[in-house]
Amino acid sequence: HYTHWFQPLTGGTAEKHDAFIEHDGKGGVMEKFTGKLLVQQEPDASSFPNGGIRNTFEARGYSAWDISSPVFIINNTLCIPTIFISYTGESLDFKTPLLRALNAVDKAATGVARYFDKNVNHVVSYLGWEQEYFLVDEALYAARPDLVMTGRTLMGHESAKNQQLEDHYFGAIPSRVEAFMLDLEIACHKLGIPARTRHNEVAPNQFELAPIYEETNLANDHNLLLMDVISEVARRHNFRVLLHEKPFSGINGSGKHNNWSL
Repeated sequence: HYTHWFQPLTGGTAEKHDAFIEHDGKGGVMEKFTGKLLVQQEPDASSFPNGGIRNTFEARGYSAWDISSPVFIINNTLCIPTIFISYTGESLDFKTPLLRALNAVDKAATGVARYFDKNVNHVVSYLGWEQEYFLVDEALYAARPDLVMTGRTLMGHESAKNQQLEDHYFGAIPSRVEAFMLDLEIACHKLGIPARTRHNEVAPNQFELAPIYEETNLANDHNLLLMDVISEVARRHNFRVLLHEKPFSGINGSGKHNNWSL
């Protein structure tokens, strides 16, 4: 199968899988994949949030191949990174505004740079993100309806020990967590995510993964891809991962720091 992998206004990603088959004109089917299917598709956009720019009955939406981000394979499915726009060109995703912003920064920065060097023709933005997260044992997670329903705590008392001594930060990684991290890094490298750094964060059972910096659009795709992969790997190790920015009261939340340059 293949899918146009896009980023609607939900904070995650979306995909619709299609098989590589077409009618052969003789009552059967054959494997076929054309350039037209690679470049553009027309998924239903009526049930995706749109920021109030369209009426709900306007179902048409278009996904178009983003050639600046490489395709990847997950579970035997070819994933094609795409933008997602309306029939009249309004963006229905987060990738389209990012690409437009990168283009605007390129033009403005190139104009400034040429005051100093006439040979400058292009300015590229690079991004290094940091993904912080909490790990919770699956049995404890299942015992908390608020975690199950919202991905954060809504009730309860503070723990006996929080982060007062700050002894968890950069401390020795527990063996069970280290096994999870190793599995996660292998999964990341298979998908081209250049995961490099791992360590304990400030709060109890809070950790961080950081990759080598990349071109901004690709780095953004890799962060969204990681958010899917990390949840899948955590379940294999009987963990649940919390990506909410403030899942517990009284201790640090999880930031997603973005270190960027031109």
